[in-house]
Amino acid sequence: MTLEVIYHAAVAFIAVMLLGNAIVNAFTFRRPRASRVAHADSDLPMISILVPARNEEENIERCIRSLLALNYPNFEVIALDDNSTDNTYAILCKIRDQDYRLRVLVGSALPPDWYGKPHACWQLANAAKGEYLLMTDADCEFSSDALLLALGAAEEHQADMVSMVPELVAVTFWERLIIPLQYFIIFGFLPTSFVRRTRHHWFAAANGAFLFLKRDTYFEVDGHRAVRRQLAEDVKFSQHIKKSGKTLWYGDGSRVYKVRMYEDLGSIWSGFSKNIFPAFSRNVPLLAAVLLFLLMVTVLPPFFAIYGLLLGRSWAWMAALAYLCGFAIRLGIGLRFRQESPAEILLFPIGWALVVAIAINSAYHSLSGRGNSWKGRSYGA
Repeated sequence: MTLEVIYHAAVAFIAVMLLGNAIVNAFTFRRPRASRVAHADSDLPMISILVPARNEEENIERCIRSLLALNYPNFEVIALDDNSTDNTYAILCKIRDQDYRLRVLVGSALPPDWYGKPHACWQLANAAKGEYLLMTDADCEFSSDALLLALGAAEEHQADMVSMVPELVAVTFWERLIIPLQYFIIFGFLPTSFVRRTRHHWFAAANGAFLFLKRDTYFEVDGHRAVRRQLAEDVKFSQHIKKSGKTLWYGDGSRVYKVRMYEDLGSIWSGFSKNIFPAFSRNVPLLAAVLLFLLMVTVLPPFFAIYGLLLGRSWAWMAALAYLCGFAIRLGIGLRFRQESPAEILLFPIGWALVVAIAINSAYHSLSGRGNSWKGRSYGA
């Protein structure tokens, strides 16, 4: 058996395993259900919804209006203007004057040992009055039952923290090519049942746009102060939750809230460049190993399959099988999340190639000393 055959057999085997994991996750990565506990409206716990906002004039009104329309009798919304240079604060004040449930805070100056979002979340949590906190982002839009579903998930799964992946709205070609690959990571690479069933922080995941937990729990684990110098603060906070001995439930929130993360390739490039290398704790060998794995399993198989078929190589079917496994995962994601885009599904290896390039750019900016920039702030390596 030649090295070529061994290589392609190994890649095909890994791809089949990823497909098997995705099939299992299709049944175990569940949507939340509303609370089964009989609550009178007067007994429902108060929930504080916390919205950090920096230069969000295009999104903030839609987000806040959706929160104020929630089907829940006992909540407050607190938005913090994090030193915006646009009209975010004025828009918030306008809405506050129309609905008493919105409180508007002005963020303090960013301390030198903090990053922006963790600092904003920490200020918001200290101002909250609710028994529970829901931390979200200013570009999200919520369904009316979001709080009932979050509370139901916490009660059903006895979880100290609940997080959910949103419906990822993708409009342009580049969005549809790259953004849904976040679902691919969850379904293909993450054994999602381990997030709840194991204590190990390796199996931790969260979306920073939906962190739901008791206020007491938040401060018991030192909240965002524990991840104050993290750009990928959601991933690091979920790991911190598990390291603190708490339980975590991560689910499908596509019917709970939605977000359009980025609108073009440039913003996708900048946004993910900010997060990817920090999410790997700036560990170069780890990132390099993951990128090599992605290249082997998701990017190269269709090209090897075409090359092998043209030259009549015996291993060509293995490369084709690896591609078809990835295609099946991507197709399943498109069907589950109602994102029917045949061209982007077929071209998913190109999307992964761009992700690899973005990750390299993320590492380059940190290691070169240029740091990463976001919302008008620069963060060092």
